[in-house]
Amino acid sequence: MYFYPESSFFLQAIPSHSVRRSLFEQYVKTRAEEERREKRAAHKAAIEGFRQLLDEASTDIDQHTDYRAFKKKWGNDLRFEAIERKEREGLLNERVLSLKRSAEQKAQEIRAAAASDFKTMLREREISINSHWSKVKDSLRNEPRYRSVAHEDREVFYYEYIAELKAAQRGDDHEMKARDEEDKLRERERELRKRKEREVQEVERVRQKIRRKEASSSYQALLVEKIRDPEASWTESKPILERDPQKRASNPDLEPADKEKLFRDHVKSLYERCVHDFKALLAEALSSEAATLQTEDGKTALNSWSTAKQVLKPDIRYSKMPRQDREVVWRRYVEDISRKQRHENYQEEKQRDYKT
Repeated sequence: MYFYPESSFFLQAIPSHSVRRSLFEQYVKTRAEEERREKRAAHKAAIEGFRQLLDEASTDIDQHTDYRAFKKKWGNDLRFEAIERKEREGLLNERVLSLKRSAEQKAQEIRAAAASDFKTMLREREISINSHWSKVKDSLRNEPRYRSVAHEDREVFYYEYIAELKAAQRGDDHEMKARDEEDKLRERERELRKRKEREVQEVERVRQKIRRKEASSSYQALLVEKIRDPEASWTESKPILERDPQKRASNPDLEPADKEKLFRDHVKSLYERCVHDFKALLAEALSSEAATLQTEDGKTALNSWSTAKQVLKPDIRYSKMPRQDREVVWRRYVEDISRKQRHENYQEEKQRDYKT
């Protein structure tokens, strides 16, 4: 073994055996890692070189190429021998598989285009679901789109087209049925909405009627409290009613016309009560006894209004009766009494004549 003097120098510089051993092991480990990296880099370069070879040989590679044929032509290339056979076959098969997939996709596209043209031809010829293939194919033999399709695909495309027609027909029937169902559903929804609207309107109408009735009752109570004169006018009374602290005259559920009507009904009721009381007064005061009492000029309470007034004035029912109607009611009352008296006299005379 050759001994390097400088090695002895370095060994003497590191007197510890354990340190020297550790440094040596570290060196060996580092060197091994460097060799592995170099080997990986070389292998990677070899792989890349083989891929470049495949690119250069692309004109000789198609979807049918196998390893033996490729090796026969390119086996002497250094890039071919630079990697293991397993890797070469894998990379070649990967390239061939890609070409095969592309070819298959292209073939599918060509077949799909041919199928589309074939079905367009059938549609133009107005082929229906009731047509028969045996008759159809005879009528299409001279059609270029028929001949351009592979023999084994013609019947397949024909029955695909028939199936599509049937599916479309079923779809149309289903769509029509679905539309009918949708129309019926929309009609039911409209009816439900109308019914609900009517119910809401009816509920609101009932509520409004109740509110209006309550407002009318409240307003009538206000009239009883504030309006006691049967000769009261609407124009003069309206401001008085509107000053009500409870706002019974400004209820939104009561229309202005309704308020005026209630007012006039109330005043009419007051007037009728006054007339009723005044008639009762006449019946009490203008008795047969009062009728016999005459003034110096021969007037009685039954033939003279001025005389009757003197008899009636002390009673409050006289003052409550509207001034312009007192005499009118008195005259009607007197006429009724006179009519009754004449009728009674007539009956008495009739009975006397009958007895005689």
